[in-house]
Amino acid sequence: MGVWLMGASFVLGAILIGMLPAFLLRKRFSGLQEADTRAVASDVMARIGVMHGLILSLVFASAHNGAQRFEDDMTAEASAALHVYANAEIYGATDLRAASLAYLQAASDQDWPALQQRNELSNQGWIAWRRMLDASLALQPVDRRQALVAEKIQADIWQIQTLREARGYEAANKLSGEFWLVAIVGLVLIAALLFVHRIRPLHQAIMAMYSGFTGLTLFLIYDMTHPFKGAISIEPTAFRTALQIIQNGL
Repeated sequence: MGVWLMGASFVLGAILIGMLPAFLLRKRFSGLQEADTRAVASDVMARIGVMHGLILSLVFASAHNGAQRFEDDMTAEASAALHVYANAEIYGATDLRAASLAYLQAASDQDWPALQQRNELSNQGWIAWRRMLDASLALQPVDRRQALVAEKIQADIWQIQTLREARGYEAANKLSGEFWLVAIVGLVLIAALLFVHRIRPLHQAIMAMYSGFTGLTLFLIYDMTHPFKGAISIEPTAFRTALQIIQNGL
C-alpha cells in the first residue's frame, strides 16, 4: 500500500510542478505576451519536450530491460542449481545433492529478505554456495561417465556464482541523481513556458494530463530500479519452482 501511495505522490507532485511555474510567472509578467515571444516560447517548449520525452523513454526502456534481464538470470541460476542436484543424483554424490538443495532454499528464503531490507545478498546464501562448491571439488570420478558428470556439475556451480554476483550488483545499482535532476528540471521548464499563452482551464487540464503521465513514468522507472521492494517486485519464483520439482520427485 505504501508503494502505491508513493506512486500517487509522484503523479500529484508532477501535476503540481506542471501547474505552479506558469501560475507564478503569470503573476510576475501579467498580460498576454507578444506574438514573437509566444512563438519563441512554443518552439523552445517543443524542443525541450522532445528531449525530455526521449530521455524518459530511453531510461524507461533501460529499466524495463534490466528488470527482464534480472528475471532471466534468476531463472538460469535456479536451473543451474537444479541441474547440479539432478547430476549429483546421477553421480551418486549424496553430500552434493544435499548442498544444492540447501542452496536453493537459501536463495529463496534468505536472499530475498536481505535484498528487500539491505539491497544485498545474504551471507547464508554464500555459505550454501561454498558448501556446494566444496562438495563438487571433493568428487573423485572413477570412470569417464562420472568424469563427464563432474565436469558438468562444476560448470553449473561456476555459472551459479556468476549469476549470483550479478543479482547482487543489480540490487545495489540505482539511477544517478543527475537523471532525476534532468527529469524534474525538464518538466519545470516545459510547464513554465506555458505562461506566455493565455492560460485557460482547458490548457491547465491538458498540462496536468501531461505532467501526471510524466509523474507516472518516473514512478515506474523508480519502481523498476527497486525490483525487490517495489510495486512490481520480483519474487524468487524460479527457486521455489525448482524446490517444488525436487519435492515432487525429480
